[in-house]
Amino acid sequence: MGRLPTTMPDQHPERRGGALKRTLQTYLQSVADPSPIDVVRGLDETVQPRTEYRCLNPVCDQMCAWPSGYAAGRPTRFCSRSCRQMFDRVRARLAWEVDTLEEWLQHADLLAKDRAALERAAGQRRWALERYPVTGVGAGQPTS
Repeated sequence: MGRLPTTMPDQHPERRGGALKRTLQTYLQSVADPSPIDVVRGLDETVQPRTEYRCLNPVCDQMCAWPSGYAAGRPTRFCSRSCRQMFDRVRARLAWEVDTLEEWLQHADLLAKDRAALERAAGQRRWALERYPVTGVGAGQPTS
């Protein structure tokens, strides 16, 4: 397994002396034969993930917060139901278009300029699809 950088984007210098908090990885590397208690202790002494992140829909600027309190429920990935539905529709459409364009690229009778246009279009859709990760929710054929 490769080593991660020693400073991560979510490490912020504390006001006291500008020292960076360690990551859990570097903390555990400093403990010989760590026990479960060491891991739990390390959670308090290391960098914590943020409690808010942007909605997974790449065109949305809203934030989703980690649930807190008793019976807080599972964390949200989308700011709203409509945002999740839009994400699912766009992801399904892009996946369908990539599959369809790749099927057309299998035809041997394509002219070179047509093949280049189809490859560019498929590549652009694959690139866009990277912004729509598989979430395990929904996913199917586009409905419109």
